[in-house]
Amino acid sequence: MIPSQPVRNIDRNHILVSTGVLVLALLLSSCAPTQVPAAATPAESDVPMVTIAQTATPTPTPSPTPTPKPINRSLTSGREIPEGTPLRPFILSIDNSNGAKPQTSLMEADIVYEFLAEAAITRFQALFNDTYPAYAGPVRSTRYYIIDMVQEWDCMYLHEGYVVLKKPYRRLPQDLIPLYLPKGDFPGFSKKFYRTLGAYDDFEVENGYKFRMTETSRGSVHALYYRIAALVNRYYGEHTAREAKRFNFMEGITYENGTPFTKVTLPYDNNKNPEWIQFTYDAQKNRLYRFESGEPAMTRTLTDHGDNYVTEQMNVQNLIVQYVEYGSVKEDAKHRRTCGMIGSGKCEYFINGLHVSGTWSRPTAEDFTTYMLDDGSLVTLEPGNTWIAVHPSNTPVTYE
Repeated sequence: MIPSQPVRNIDRNHILVSTGVLVLALLLSSCAPTQVPAAATPAESDVPMVTIAQTATPTPTPSPTPTPKPINRSLTSGREIPEGTPLRPFILSIDNSNGAKPQTSLMEADIVYEFLAEAAITRFQALFNDTYPAYAGPVRSTRYYIIDMVQEWDCMYLHEGYVVLKKPYRRLPQDLIPLYLPKGDFPGFSKKFYRTLGAYDDFEVENGYKFRMTETSRGSVHALYYRIAALVNRYYGEHTAREAKRFNFMEGITYENGTPFTKVTLPYDNNKNPEWIQFTYDAQKNRLYRFESGEPAMTRTLTDHGDNYVTEQMNVQNLIVQYVEYGSVKEDAKHRRTCGMIGSGKCEYFINGLHVSGTWSRPTAEDFTTYMLDDGSLVTLEPGNTWIAVHPSNTPVTYE
């Protein structure tokens, strides 16, 4: 069955006009020669209107681009840590004289600062945050400019010995460091530890925190150690250090304008042996290995809850050379050094086999140090441990 077509409404005037035209044509046809009538061209209004429904081509829905999960990184090492992990640095002053080697637990430090202390002797300041060793050392004295560095970390600090100088070098660390153990309100913290009363990492048994472990060729002055994890567990309390971004971290960081290197030489001010301290880069392991006087600088890393250790060459992921102005304390009989940790200066960075340069800045003692590239952006380090060589600015390091 053919469906009925819809009736279209036609204009009345149109009908009348069409009728008139037909009458006139009949009259004329009676006079004109007979012709075959031409096919009529339909008026536009007479052409059937056909509407074709346009089906839109569906636009494919793009697959959502997964948003990378933000990584909660340690501010001291760049390693991934659980969200909400508090920043609780512990800094320890560690001896680096010949009788103190090899030191213990340097490989567990997230950052190690190396300062000139006296003559051709440097001193380490080991910063632990991600992990705390059962014990570390040997522990030695500090200097006023080291106090300046520690102040910016808002943390717990421990050393053995300190001379308060006159102005402008006078620093009272108990007023500048919130958890300053030697003069803080920590009664009994230095009570002697007895191994017979508990293990090095035993926090349950009431025991002391320091002990001497003399060995052949190591005198007692170079044999003082402190139980770091136990001190943090007992005395850190609710304090959380002020968070500050000194540098960025990213896995596999590379620098297009970086210069490849294999060895870095840090003379400090040792004129007799300008190749005194060196780091060599192992590309296969992507690590920087430390040498002193041509010999591997060895360190002990504790195992078995501190009862044993392995001896290994000190190595780090990143090396920062922070150039500072060293000098001498005026009218000091022991010729103690000065060191400018406030202000700004140049930096050298050795990261993933590449060298780039930049600057450091710390406007006031209340500020923290930022480490920047030459373009003013924060330097990006490879996650892992970092060595900061606080080096005399008048004696540049060399690399090859």
